[in-house]
Amino acid sequence: MRLLKIVVDGLTLFKEKIYIDFYAEQRVSSDNNEMVSPCFGSVYTNNVMSIVGINASGKTSLLKVVSFVIEFINGESINNIFNKDILKETDRVTIEAYFYDPKNGVCKLASEIIKVQDNEIDSRYVVNSERLWVKKISKVKSKKDLFDFEDDQIVRIRDNKAEFLKDDTSIVLSLNKNKSFYLKDLIRLTNVNFLGLIGNFPHELIAFLDPSIENISFDRKTGEAKLKFYDREEIIVSNPMLFEQYLSSGTIKGINIFIHAMMVFEEGGYLIVDELENHFNREIVATLVRFFMNKSVNKNGATLIFSTHYSELLDEFERNDGIFVVRNRNGISAQKLSDILTRNDIKKSEAFKSDFLEGTVPAYESYMQLKKAIISGKIKEA
Repeated sequence: MRLLKIVVDGLTLFKEKIYIDFYAEQRVSSDNNEMVSPCFGSVYTNNVMSIVGINASGKTSLLKVVSFVIEFINGESINNIFNKDILKETDRVTIEAYFYDPKNGVCKLASEIIKVQDNEIDSRYVVNSERLWVKKISKVKSKKDLFDFEDDQIVRIRDNKAEFLKDDTSIVLSLNKNKSFYLKDLIRLTNVNFLGLIGNFPHELIAFLDPSIENISFDRKTGEAKLKFYDREEIIVSNPMLFEQYLSSGTIKGINIFIHAMMVFEEGGYLIVDELENHFNREIVATLVRFFMNKSVNKNGATLIFSTHYSELLDEFERNDGIFVVRNRNGISAQKLSDILTRNDIKKSEAFKSDFLEGTVPAYESYMQLKKAIISGKIKEA
């Protein structure tokens, strides 16, 4: 199963309707095909998608939208989805999800979600209306045909009287009762750094992150975790979370992210990471991105979706249709870089830093006010 596009409308945090393309809109040539994976025919999906913007521009919120939609079309109950907070203060939201199912073809799911009051205090979200379209890939002659559906291609219309269907669960379950999209969402670990995985980690990964470590292992019988540095006594702890006393934050985050990446490579799913550069040096971040672009490593077309302040990382991208620029001007908006940067003679990082893209660096007036406040001593007095 591959996501092709999601469209979300009605979220109060966002200024306008959100369009997020997962398919490669730009032409795929032999010199940039490492960044994409074949879906069917001439349709490809991006292996790496980046969300960039200044602080408080809405990068995390956009990642949460992506995660929420994937969980929803996986058949999760809305009120049990971790990132359902993206719906806060929203009374009605519509979602269109387009995806490719090898068993059925190209699918479109259109859902309307509304808030209902259970009592004077408690509220919850339910699916008010929903339709599911399916068409054979033989009907797709070009990319323009991907998102056009006819009424006779509707295979299911939601009936809220159906006893077997929960009121906060999508009808997409009728298409595939098993979860269709393998998702590893690490957004909740953005500001929390602990070893959340248990196991005997690959020596090659440990050596890449910290060459001074000889081995990390976990004894399932005793529950003990063991850490061995070269030329030092073995350290035994009762809980792997205690390793934060001995391992650098970069090593801990590296283990978490790379192990999850390995799982996603195996399944061909989606890995979502907020502020990818946190605790990492540039080369480690670039290595992870390159792994997703390497067909020998990423054999099943897995997708990395991440946010970053690290504009230099954008120069790893030969394509612009997998980069989204987020701004917050009386509401969050997101634009695909390929729609706003048409010149090929400008480095992406320079366009971002110089504010050529507008709204991607702090305002000059804010900079001057901060400078004057520091010089005058006002910040010290505060």
